[in-house]
Amino acid sequence: MEQNINKLPEYEELTTALRRVNSQLSAAECHGLLTGALNTEDTALISRFFNEDSDLLNNDPHFAELISQMVHLTVEGFKDEDFNFQLLLPSDDVPLQERSRALADWCGGYLMGLLESGIKEFDALPEDAAEVAKDLVEISQLDASAADSGSENDLMQLEEYVRVGVQIIYAVLAKIKNEGAGVGDE
Repeated sequence: MEQNINKLPEYEELTTALRRVNSQLSAAECHGLLTGALNTEDTALISRFFNEDSDLLNNDPHFAELISQMVHLTVEGFKDEDFNFQLLLPSDDVPLQERSRALADWCGGYLMGLLESGIKEFDALPEDAAEVAKDLVEISQLDASAADSGSENDLMQLEEYVRVGVQIIYAVLAKIKNEGAGVGDE
């Protein structure tokens, strides 16, 4: 099956692939996890995120292709001057409660990716990035049943905040890396 490398995989397609490789991650959590690792430019951890079997990506070429596609597009999205970075979330025809849960999962995966790739304390990040990270922690703990009291517009605004916030964290971490300082170094 030929994948469009200029578009994130379909949410359901990635969900099916994750189940096929016995991963308990949701598609949103998977993309968040990859994004967190890529935010720190640490690609070495990616295969171990899915399974303890280091041959996982080699044993399922379609899954490996989906992961490669997400890595490529995420990196390109970060570098795009038009800020075209996108979150992998269910389509708009999925009920609001499920989409809210997916956004919370995405944020949880993203934070896990940051932590696993070396960011140990969000408070050690510069102020703007630390504030976004703290907000993402809160969003990751969102109770999907509370979404019933929200609206489509509320969720869209939250998704946009997460999308832009992740780009802010990426820019801050890239600047720190270019200056040769670690997070929290004086």
